[in-house]
This record gives sequence, structure tokens and C-alpha cells, in this order.
Amino acid sequence: MAATKNLIVAYEHDRLLKCDEACNNCVSEYIDGSCCINYCKPKYFNELKNYCSAKDSDCGFDYIYKEGCIKFDKYTGVIQLKDGTYLEILPKIDKNTNLDDNRKVFENLVFASHNLTQEYKHNKISDSDTRKDNHIIEIFISVFCKDILELLKRGIKKSYIRKSENLNNYKGKLNFSEHIKHNITSKNKFFVEYSEFSLDIPENRILKSACLCLIKQTEIEENKKVLRRLLIELDDVSPCTNLDKDLQEKQINRLHEYYSRPLQYAEFFLRHDNFMPRRGRTALPALLFPLNKMFEDYIENLFKQSNVDYCVQYSRYNLIFTGDKELFNTQMDFIITSKDKNRKLILDAKWKELDVNDEKLGVSQTDLYQLHNYASIIRSKESENVSIALLYPQTSKFNEVKEWTYFDGTKIYIIPVNVLKTEDNAQLLSIAQNF
Repeated sequence: MAATKNLIVAYEHDRLLKCDEACNNCVSEYIDGSCCINYCKPKYFNELKNYCSAKDSDCGFDYIYKEGCIKFDKYTGVIQLKDGTYLEILPKIDKNTNLDDNRKVFENLVFASHNLTQEYKHNKISDSDTRKDNHIIEIFISVFCKDILELLKRGIKKSYIRKSENLNNYKGKLNFSEHIKHNITSKNKFFVEYSEFSLDIPENRILKSACLCLIKQTEIEENKKVLRRLLIELDDVSPCTNLDKDLQEKQINRLHEYYSRPLQYAEFFLRHDNFMPRRGRTALPALLFPLNKMFEDYIENLFKQSNVDYCVQYSRYNLIFTGDKELFNTQMDFIITSKDKNRKLILDAKWKELDVNDEKLGVSQTDLYQLHNYASIIRSKESENVSIALLYPQTSKFNEVKEWTYFDGTKIYIIPVNVLKTEDNAQLLSIAQNF
């Protein structure tokens, strides 16, 4: 873990401890005087402790009372603290990777995830704009900007808004009470109510406010160009004066569904939203996402780019039958059928670092039982020849496919997936394409 004046960086499964602000041993690759590795200043530690100790809250990390530390687990992303400091939680599946590599892994997961961004032809931050210390919030700003480009492509939303004004010309409907109140001595004016087809609607006010905020924050020139472009398009739109009111009044129908995600990001950047699926109430905005789901999305994106014919979240069968009822639905991450339809491959993705020094590699016995049951169901219902593949993130030590055999002859492949270099996944794609 490392920290800067405005940034604290932590890794999944890592522990965060409270440091003594008088500590003279602080070392950082960024600036002098920042917190020691695996430590943060007491005010930040206490803020996070209160955050995760809130009643009925599920915030993605826990406070461990016995150890007096905060333990990160399951989620990756960023939390914005009250003074504007960001806490990054990065994935770290390989102990030999550095901070830049882990940020690149996170970036790859983000741009492949269905939860974060649509699939665009150019959905990467260009190399010329990527800085060494590009932190998570820049990645999310880039995602927001790419959604803005899509919004500009589809068209900026307009809506009819009700206006009440005292005009020289009559239009709309006369408001008698206000007209008498304002124009009892002025017979050349009319206090009227009318509808106007306008850009100045809550949705656009929220986006403009977010752009005004982010254009000062981002250091990526391409992002600044996109933000300036939207600000030009929204020149006649006023910024939010009452953000809570605009958030309540925003309306997204099916025709303008492409507004939904940019507005969610805008809410976060303006500190009024929390993307993490959680319970309870808390004051800290957070963009946190489950690593297992992001890993599945990353693998699916690899299959799409390589034209692999697959089914995702395959849930056609149940384990138990009680009379007319079927219970315990089976759900397989991916299933691939051979071209001759005679063979099937069940694939299950697990975000976990394998232990190559263990002859079992650290593979869960429960997972092996579950997948064998799935294979038995597919064998009885669809195909005699069924194989299984367990997919894990590739590390410096785990980089070759392992092949095991069940007691009944069922083949199981343990396959590494390269999340750092997307193009280096020949082993997985060879098995998937040639099955």
C-alpha cells in the first residue's frame, strides 16, 4: 500500500493500519511526508472505520476489532473521503506485480465490464495520455467521457419545461392572479404560463455541473477535449443550483436510456451517489465493484473479440425435483459446444491466486464437486462427452495449463487468464476455439 497527499492506495485482501502522525519513517514513491506502506493517517482511518462499522452496512471491507485494522475483500474501486482524498482499492493477484501493473489490470477489468461501460470500438486510454501515476479516478473519468461521446453521438435530450414570465407578448395561458398582481398599472404586459422545448433540463444541468468539476480535475488531454465539447453543446444550460432537486426530477425513458450511466457517474463525481450494492446509509461516495463479476466480464469480452461461440450464465437445469417443483437451479459461467455438437466444455471463472507449491494448486474441493455435478447433468441431458475448465488469473508462477482427470474420466483443465496483457491469452483461446 502507498499513499499521496490526495490519494491512498490499497490492495484487495490487504490490511490498513493507523499510523502515528509524528512518525518520521514515512517512505513513498510519490512525495515526502506521506503515510508509510500499509498505514494511513488517523483521521482517514477513523473515517473508514466509522464507514464500515455503520449499522447494517455492506461497504466492501471490514474493521477487524482484534487486530485493530481494516481488511479489504471482494471489491475493487475507489472511495472518496470527506476532504476529497481518494482511497483506491486495487486488484493484486500476483505478489510480483508493481503498482503500475495493478492499475493496468484494473483498467483492463473496467473496460471489459458490462457494469461500467459499453463496448466501443476504441475503449482504451491512449498510450500518449496514460501517465505513470494514472490513478483509478482517472480511469473512471475516462469511462464517463466515453459515455459522453456516445451521448453526443445519439443526441442531447430536450424536454418541454413549464415557464411563468411577465412578457410583452401574449403566449400560452394567462395567469390571472399573477397578471393582476404584477400588471395592474401596466396594460402592455401579460403574466403567462407556457411550455418551451429546452435543453435546460435537470439531466443536462447535472452533466454540465459534472463536466465543470472534472475539467479541473482530469490530467488526460483527451478527456478535457470531450468535456469541453459537451460544455459547448450545453452552453445554454445552467449549472445545478440545487443538485438534490435535479437528481429527484431527472427522468430517463427507454428512448434516452443512454443517459442513465453518465448521470450515475455524474452523481458520484458530485459526491451524491454510491455505486456499490450495499445496505444501510453512509456519507461516503464509493465506486466499488465485485472482482469475480469483473473477471467473468473480462473473459466474456475475450471470447467476443475472438469470435468464440459460447453461452453465458447457462441455467437450463435444476438439481432437485420434488413433485411438480424444480429446485436448486444450476448456473454455469460459460459453456462452449463443439462444432459437431457432440462435445461440451463447462468453464467456471474464479478470481483467486493459485498456490503452485501445493500439488492441489489451492483449487477448492467444493468447486470440483460442483462442476462435476454440472458435468453429470449436461452429460445426461445433452452430450456424452463433457469436459470442464477452471479459469484463474495468470501469475508469474501460474502461467501454464494444467490438465487433471476425474475418477470417471472427465477431463478438467486449469487455465491461466492473463489480465495484465489482454493479447497474451493464446492458451485459453486455443482451447475455446478448437474444442
